[in-house]
Amino acid sequence: MEIAAPNPNPKKRKMGANRASPAAVIDGDENDDVSLLYPIPTSQNAGNCPNDAISVEQYDDDRDLQLAIMASLAPQTRRKRRLIDLDDVVSPPSSSTSRNPSKGPAIREPGRFSNSKPDPTPFTCEICFDVKPQIESFKITGCSHSYCSECMIKYVASKLQENVTKIRCPASGCEGVLEPEHCRTILPSEVFNRWGSALCEAVILAAEKFYCPFKDCSALMIDDGGEREAITQSECPNCRRLFCARCKVPWHSEIGCEEFQKLNKDEREREDIMLMQLAKKNRWMRCPKCKFYVERKEGCL
Repeated sequence: MEIAAPNPNPKKRKMGANRASPAAVIDGDENDDVSLLYPIPTSQNAGNCPNDAISVEQYDDDRDLQLAIMASLAPQTRRKRRLIDLDDVVSPPSSSTSRNPSKGPAIREPGRFSNSKPDPTPFTCEICFDVKPQIESFKITGCSHSYCSECMIKYVASKLQENVTKIRCPASGCEGVLEPEHCRTILPSEVFNRWGSALCEAVILAAEKFYCPFKDCSALMIDDGGEREAITQSECPNCRRLFCARCKVPWHSEIGCEEFQKLNKDEREREDIMLMQLAKKNRWMRCPKCKFYVERKEGCL
């Protein structure tokens, strides 16, 4: 650390030779944490000229005193700065809001605004008569009726079970119609797909469609009708089993189509056809009254 006395004006030095001036301390040590803010007390003539330079021992004593003074004043300085920071954070009062400083800062509840709209009033479903929030309401196209989503799902599913594809408003006499795309947001995927399949079947004319004759399949097929007389044996594209395209029954290889169509509806099962084949083989005849098969024991035909 280097200590030097200030360079006085030569003219003023002669006039005030007996006036003592404080010494200036130049801090060359960059590691010092505290800078000297107060003048170092010196003797009356110390530091007036290079010959009166301050001794190192005297500077050390004065420096220790200066550090002690700074240490005692440091906490007060920090408290004062904290108070100033708090004042800087507080925003000035506006014209729309007033604040009483004695009551402290205003407390606001997070997430709520003065201009926020209240929740809409609930509604009563006319099907289940339960009070539901407006978010669960479903408005039907073409009318002013609204029902809860849960009831509409059950209503559409019940209509599809009845093979009804054009579903109207549940209100009696109302002309409102339920559209599949409008109901897609509330319907489960299973119900929506079933509705779409039913609509596709409704487009096909009744004379052009038939189902697989096997009860465990019942796949929908279309009868083009052009080659119905030429082709009789067909295969279901779903279950891969043979059926008669002309008679719309499982394939009857033991009997022709003309003979099969002469049978009663209760005699067209596979077991009935097998019985007919057995009767023909054994020359059994039907009773003209009761239609039961009988076997001749004696006599002529």
